[in-house]
Amino acid sequence: MRDLRSYLDKVERFLPDQLVKVKEPLSHEYDITRRIEEMARIPGNPALLFENVKGFSQPVLVNVFGHVNRIKLALEGARNPVATRPDMYREWGSLMAKTIEPTTVTIGPVKDVIHQGSYVDLTKLPILRFYEQDAGRYITSGLVAARDPDRPEIVNLSYARMQLKGRAKIGTTLHSRGNMWSYFEKSKAKGKSLEVAVIIGAHPALYLATAAKITGEYAITGSLIGEPLRLVKAETVDIPVPADAEIVLEGRITLAEEDEGPFTEYSGYLSGRSTRNVLEVDCVSMRRDAVYQTIMPSNSDEHLLLSGLPKQARIFGAVSAFSPIPAVRDMSWPVSGTHYVCLVSMNESASKVPGYAKQIGTLVLGLDPYLKLVLLLPSGVDVDDLGACLGAAAERCDMTTGSGIEMLHNVFCHRLDPSSSQDGTASKAIIVATGPVKTVKGRKLLGIDWPGIDEAVQPLGDGRLTVLIMSQGSDAKDALRRLVKSPGVTICVDNDIDASDLRQVVWGMATRFQPADDFIMQNGGLGIDGTKPEGWKAKRATIPFV
Repeated sequence: MRDLRSYLDKVERFLPDQLVKVKEPLSHEYDITRRIEEMARIPGNPALLFENVKGFSQPVLVNVFGHVNRIKLALEGARNPVATRPDMYREWGSLMAKTIEPTTVTIGPVKDVIHQGSYVDLTKLPILRFYEQDAGRYITSGLVAARDPDRPEIVNLSYARMQLKGRAKIGTTLHSRGNMWSYFEKSKAKGKSLEVAVIIGAHPALYLATAAKITGEYAITGSLIGEPLRLVKAETVDIPVPADAEIVLEGRITLAEEDEGPFTEYSGYLSGRSTRNVLEVDCVSMRRDAVYQTIMPSNSDEHLLLSGLPKQARIFGAVSAFSPIPAVRDMSWPVSGTHYVCLVSMNESASKVPGYAKQIGTLVLGLDPYLKLVLLLPSGVDVDDLGACLGAAAERCDMTTGSGIEMLHNVFCHRLDPSSSQDGTASKAIIVATGPVKTVKGRKLLGIDWPGIDEAVQPLGDGRLTVLIMSQGSDAKDALRRLVKSPGVTICVDNDIDASDLRQVVWGMATRFQPADDFIMQNGGLGIDGTKPEGWKAKRATIPFV
């Protein structure tokens, strides 16, 4: 039997440094967020089990999906070794093509404790408040299960952010045009509430299958774990739930509407709601010693890896399948670029074919509407090394439109991109850095003195990459036009960014720039204005200063 607990045992056996148990008493408001952000800076970015959350009996588990190695470990049904990211992509594709149907049992650990009616009290669960701008305490790990009202044999699982509103009340936002939204609209048209079950805490494979945005997640999970998932009937709704889950909430998404949010989204900025739904909870069942699992929101590694990897594996498989010659060695969507940047390492032979890197870049952009920038790199560049990737761009790209850089205008994009236009479009760029190495002298830091520049940093120790911290209200594009005088990459960022931290630099640039507006190509160099444009409204989520 494979469940969350057997998986954590496996992590302790094979990745002992990647599960840290915290015994120190901590508050459910901000303390855990603060500790997660601290731990994210260390190698391995471990999962954390908080054993002493003040005022609550259940421990809190977070950051299970915060490192690729732990996600690889969740693919227990894999037939081949999963040593590298491409191995994981290929194995994911193979496992997703198969199903192992679940089995139904009469009882399971999730039925150890059952509260119904007036005994339901969600406030007793250690639901966290992550950031001070959030509207309240949020369930982030809830997998919402429901039947298709028109085809009730189909059960779908979806993610939805859930704001705690009371003892038995949750405010939620359904992803517009998603399966759960569609089910609710069908029920609403019939004048009925939608029955749902919310699963909190399960084998990571169930979370990964749900992130794939499919139906039949229970059967796919069986393939991912290599055995049938055990299901049990819910108490008050006609929905099967995992018998070995930690906690299950049962209830109805009603026809009532109520404000929910704001809450911090994957971009690192706060977001309002797309729908205004209310979930009334009629029953809570749980293990006697239940672990409350949560997912770190915002632009955390956990949030971005969990939501991104299933899609990325499909894209890797599609690019590999449609390439007439082996083209791609590795692909990475760095978490620092949220979902907006993709780094592609080309096979050496493919990178030498004229125009082929552009063809691959165009294909990748077409498969992923979130992307704004695809950077094509030689086979020897490690796509996990931001410095190496930016350095290669500086050395190997012909920084002219139509040669090393291609630009697309007014392309469909994801609406949560804070830099996108009101009509849901954005510009996108392909940068080909597979050419021969050129000499990059760059500009000495001592020679950079321009009004509006607070600080200049060269993170790679040479002129290939220069980061300029701009003071508020300064003209970054004017500075770039005057300072980009030779090959190399120069990036302007706002003064809320640590220019010595490439992860922050890439995040600031990726979420605030539009390539068509903010790329300045001159004298063989590339300048990027990664500062907030005029009229910027997005707000970063923060935790109170201690």
